[in-house]
Parts: sequence; C-alpha cells; structure tokens
Amino acid sequence: MKCVHLDFHTSPDIDGIGEEFNKEEFAKTLKDAKVDLITVFAKCHHGYCYYPTKVGTVHPKLKFNLLKEQIDACHSVGIKAPIYITMGWSKKDADDHPEWQQYDFWTKEPLYYGSKPSDDLDAPISDGSWTTLCPVGGYKKHLEDITKEICEQFDVSDGVFYDICFMRDACVCQSCKKGMVEMGLDPEKYEDAQKYYRIKRFELLEDLNNIVHSYNKDAHIFYNGGADMNRPEYHKYQSHYELEDLPTAWGGYDFMPIRAKFFEKYGKLYLGMTGKFHHAWGEFGGFKNKEALRYECADMVSIGASISVGDHLPPSGKIDQSTYAIIGHAFDYVSKIEKYSENTHAYTDLAIWMSHNSPSDIGASQILQLMHLEFDVISSTDEMSKYKCVVLPDKVALSDSDKQKIGEFVNNGGKIIASYECGFEEIGVKKIEKSEYDLDYIECPIDEVTTPFLSYSSAYKVESDMEAVAKVYEPYFNRTQRHFCGHKNTPFKKEPASYPALVRSENVLYFAHPVFEAFNKSGNYILQKYIKRAIESVYDKKIKLENFISGGRVRIRKSNDKSFYALHLLYAPPVNRGNVCLLEDFPQINDIKISLEIPEKVKSVKSIPDNEEISFTQNGSKLELTVDKMKLHKLILIEY
Repeated sequence: MKCVHLDFHTSPDIDGIGEEFNKEEFAKTLKDAKVDLITVFAKCHHGYCYYPTKVGTVHPKLKFNLLKEQIDACHSVGIKAPIYITMGWSKKDADDHPEWQQYDFWTKEPLYYGSKPSDDLDAPISDGSWTTLCPVGGYKKHLEDITKEICEQFDVSDGVFYDICFMRDACVCQSCKKGMVEMGLDPEKYEDAQKYYRIKRFELLEDLNNIVHSYNKDAHIFYNGGADMNRPEYHKYQSHYELEDLPTAWGGYDFMPIRAKFFEKYGKLYLGMTGKFHHAWGEFGGFKNKEALRYECADMVSIGASISVGDHLPPSGKIDQSTYAIIGHAFDYVSKIEKYSENTHAYTDLAIWMSHNSPSDIGASQILQLMHLEFDVISSTDEMSKYKCVVLPDKVALSDSDKQKIGEFVNNGGKIIASYECGFEEIGVKKIEKSEYDLDYIECPIDEVTTPFLSYSSAYKVESDMEAVAKVYEPYFNRTQRHFCGHKNTPFKKEPASYPALVRSENVLYFAHPVFEAFNKSGNYILQKYIKRAIESVYDKKIKLENFISGGRVRIRKSNDKSFYALHLLYAPPVNRGNVCLLEDFPQINDIKISLEIPEKVKSVKSIPDNEEISFTQNGSKLELTVDKMKLHKLILIEY
C-alpha cells in the first residue's frame, strides 16, 4: 500500500487558508501519483480545526469545510483518507488552558520542545517548538469530545491517526498530582509518577478506541508514538504500525529495518515512513532526489512494509505538483513490484534476540546487513527451533528459564552468538565481573593489523573452557584528572590480560566486549571485520554473493502460499551534506554472482518488473545465478 501523510499545521496569521483547494485537481494529482491512502487533517498543532466544530476552534482564516472536501475528493477516485487529530501538541489549547500543560517531574515546569515561549514576540524560534499537553483531566475530555464530533460528522471507516502520543514520561500537572493522591501514589516519587502516567495513557487509549469503534468497529487507529519497540504494553491499542524513521532527519538508513522486523512478527500491517523533504517535517520548498525516494520505497518493499511518504500541504490548499511528480516517480515503481512483498515473510534461519538497548540492537542489525544476511527479530516468548543461529547482542536480560531454553537450543545443534552481559554457564561462559577500565584493546590479527586494536569499549571478565580466539589488552589506567596520556585513550600494557576477548566452540561464539554497541557508536572498520569474521566462523550463510558492495542490502522474502522467493538487492551509498544524511549517487554494479540455499525445485528465475529471464543452475538445494547488472534496486523472482 502506497500512502502519504499530509501535514497541515497552519498559522492563524496566514490569510486565504484553503482558498486554492481544487477537489478535482487534488483527486487527479493523487491518483496520477498512484497514492492509495492519504492522511488528512481535522486538527493541527496550532490547535485549529479544518471542519465546522463546536468542540474546538475553526482556523480563523478558513471559510469552508476543507476536511470534507478532501475526503470527498479522495473517495471519488478510490483513495482512502484517514483523519488526523493532534494529541500532544496544540498551541491554542496550551495558551487557553495552561492547566492542560504537561509538567516535567524534575523541573516542575511546563514541558517544552524546542524554544521556550518568550515575552519577546520577535525573538526567533527553533524548529519543532511546541508546548506539550497532558491528556488527563480536562484535556482528556476535550480529546474524547472532539473524537466523538469527528465520528459523528465523518465516516471514519478509513481510520483515525492520533499524533504526538508521548508514552515514556511522567507528569506532575495539577490533574496528575490530584489523581495520584486519590490513587494512593506519591507525586514526589518518580516511580509513582511514571506508574500513574502509564495507567492514564492506557485508560486514554482504551477510551478513544471505544469511541471510534462505537461508530465503526473496523476503523484503523494509530497512536504515533506507540510504535516503540521498548514499550510493548502499548502495542495492543494499535490496529497497525507506522514507523516514523525519516532517514534524512534521524536514524539514517539503518534504523527502519530492525524496527520493521520487530513489528512484522505481530502479524499486523506495518508501514515504513519517510518524507518528500530534503530534511524533515514542515520544510516548505525542500525536495528529495526522486531516485533517493525510489530507493527508500524499494527498501520498505524489500522488508515487507507498506509505504508512507510525508508531505505538507501549503496554506492555500493547492496541492504541490512538484512534490507529487517526485512521489509519483517512486510510487510508479512500487506499483510494479509491491505484490511480491505482500503475503510474504523473511526467508532466514538467523535471528536477533532483542536486548532493547538500542545501540546494541541496531549495531547487530548493521553488522548482519553488512554481511548481506536476512534475519528475524525475536524475544523470550518466540520459538527458537526454526532457527539455525540466534544472536544475543550485548545486554539481553535473560531469565533463568531463558538460559535453560538457550542451553537446550545449543545442545540440539543450534548456534548462539553472544556478547558482553549475555554470557552464562549454560553456553559455557562464567562471568566474573565487568572490567574496571573505560576502554581496552583486542589482539586478533585482521589483515595487516597484527597489534592490539582499540575495542571502543571494555570487556567483561569471564572464564571459559572454549577455545580462546582473541586476547584482551588492558590500558595502563583510565583517563582521568589524576592521570592521562596524550590527547585521547591510554595506551595498552605490554602483556595481555588473564581473560579472553573472544571464545568459540562448535556451537557457541562469545564476545567479551559489547561489540555491537561499540560498532554502532564507532563504525570502526577493523572492529567490523573482527565481528564479521568471528560470526562467519560459526554460521554458514544461506546466501553468498561475489562482486557485491558491502554497503549493499540483500533481503529475501518467501511467499506464504509457497510459490516463490523474492530476492532484493539494493545499493545507494549515503553521504552527509550539512546536517542531512542523503542518497545522491546510484552506481551500477555488474556481474553479481549469487549462491542461495533453496530446498524446492526452481522453475524459473527472472528480474522484475522487466520480466527478463535469468539463467541459473541448481544442484540439490544450491541455486546459482549471475545478475549482469543492477542499479539502485534489483528484484529477482525465483518461482518453484
């Protein structure tokens, strides 16, 4: 599904709101760009509504029901139009009702993002500057009333999108403090404030869901902020997930894949989200390279996600033709390949057991992608027997039953790759204590580097009967005011430490360092090769490529009806320009040799969407083929 998230946060100081909106032009532009769904605004961050309202305030410069006209235009050409309602930020409500503002637990002051309000009205204001509201008490009733009003005036069968739904904080506004006391909680204790915050969010989401579903039981509802891998308690309230991982604004091009794989296992619709902007939301006149947008959309398809592209309607309401020429370029390509992503799953025998320590999890994902490996994401509740190898990155919190489960997995022939705190006796690692050093060194020859190299972390001291593959070299001392050496880290001692850096058996590989977090934070080339070589020593890959770029991405999906595999190759080197990570060049790669383990008898191999046949050989389960050339993205359909 190809979606657009159409922002419309519009100042009350601008005249002529929506006066250039043309229903026929709006509908035709979206249809020509192959848009399937577009989110349209009921209420924006400025606090104004774009339909006749008795609960809220109509934008003072709007003279007609813009929301209805947009929905009617979309429905006239078969495009869905879910309705947007702001939750956490609403300037007019914050100004009119200071008692609705969220108060920070630590400062006891209103919670602001960006620039704080100032008496100097001509002082410049930073990007994304808003006062946060607390959806408890009077503001909760306002959200409920405006939801009811919208459900009464409009058909919400296409869904409702609530934005800025903060779900990881605490509040000490008067409503929250009063409620905590009534519940027997102490407003002066952070743990109690957090507990109350969660309780009231659960209550809010439950009540809003009940209101919307009382008008349409099948309406999709999404709370933007609730697709948090580390907040699973909020996931049940979402009908689907929208992963707001704008690569040019935050996260780069490595964040979305692991999030998509995490949410895929819930069995709900999930969308990747990017933007048409050069940088981020609200950038009027900022345009992305159309090939970069095509790459980002193809990347989402390769991981099984639907697509959402962010845009912002100008105050006049006139849809921007340049924007939809760029979006249409990407969506036209997606329309030709997306069916090979629908009803598929990742074809892999490798999984990452989530640690919920973001640098570790993303670092593990980065390494596996650099190795051109497909993988799933699992946790303690998931079945391990379908996997050949499971990665435990750095800081997974394992219960005794988890350790027993993993020990049985190893005894039955499964392979475990663990690091740092994830060592335990069931896999042959006895932890002693964390190193007292801030940084240390690893001795393990990597090409011409035979001396100890910086680990960008420090090891866990362990004992193991497994083969020691690498040694730890400690520094002379930590870098402190008391003693330091030179500009940066302290050099290493002459002799190795008494504990190993890396141990290995037939089925277990254990890194004593938090290598995945260290790689995520440092990006060090030698550390990367150290991790990759170690993994390759215990895990035999399903897919092997020659002449493909390490920065390229390889993903394999298998159809749920067991008729085809979709092999995706992607390559576009990200570069930094100013404060933006972007894609600028799309070099062609030639003669990519691929060897892939597939148990079924293959009937045909061809590239999509051009349907060109690709010659192949199959010997048992080993399929071999060569891709003559690829640029940006190549989809190879393997039918059996």
